[in-house]
Amino acid sequence: MQSLSRIAEELVRSGRGDSVAWQGRTLTTHFQPIYSVGEASCVGYEALVRASDAAGTQIRPDKLFQQVFEAGDGVLLDWICRAMHLRKFATIDPGDRQLFINVHPEAAVKEASSAKDFAEIVRFYGLTPDRVCVEILEGACADEGLLREAVAAYRGMGCDIAMDDFGIGRSNFDRIVKLRPDVVKIDRSVLTDAVGDRKARAMLPAIIELLHESGAEVAIEGIESGNEALLAMDSGADLLQGFHFAAPSAVPPDTPLTQRILGELLRMRGARLAAVGAD
Repeated sequence: MQSLSRIAEELVRSGRGDSVAWQGRTLTTHFQPIYSVGEASCVGYEALVRASDAAGTQIRPDKLFQQVFEAGDGVLLDWICRAMHLRKFATIDPGDRQLFINVHPEAAVKEASSAKDFAEIVRFYGLTPDRVCVEILEGACADEGLLREAVAAYRGMGCDIAMDDFGIGRSNFDRIVKLRPDVVKIDRSVLTDAVGDRKARAMLPAIIELLHESGAEVAIEGIESGNEALLAMDSGADLLQGFHFAAPSAVPPDTPLTQRILGELLRMRGARLAAVGAD
């Protein structure tokens, strides 16, 4: 019996151009840059699936996975997306960035004892595992113990581990203790609460400090304005991601303009901190 990784790889190879046709849907890859505050530069890209139905209507990724998991093919779709993302990244790889690939917890659990399949497909598309960050999504899974084993296997092959959407669903401190991720990505809802509520704003730096104490870098995603980016930096975030810097696109939009935006934000933050220190 063929492994899911082999089935997914064959489907991706048979695709036309950058797209994959599967079960009446067309799947493509988009990338969104992730920026380091300390380095003031782009350090990686999150690969994101984009899907449309036979009529060309866009399907939201969360709805897509919900539909497919309910139909029993969610793990295969997870593999197809991974192979598709890796193939696309191979065509644009700048050689010095990390690729963040989403993995659903249920898919991870299914391969807890066969993670080597993932290492093989990573190498097939020209990457080494150390340049891949496996991003565990916030969904529930049947066996958190097996999820922990799967994460250990990914880490053992050389991948970094990120935990997505901290602050909602199963992405909480309990899962952090079990998985010990290298990166924790704070959900946008936590950021918007901090923008709109004084008490929530005071809590955000404390949350980030706790995450740092667990050994993780902290990314804040969903940043849509300069004020949100400044709040994220003031709160101690290490990594920034969101539409304020760049929308997901088929070709990574790591442009000089985006770098200037980040540079200006860092300058404004430095000036603000200097003013506070002078008081």
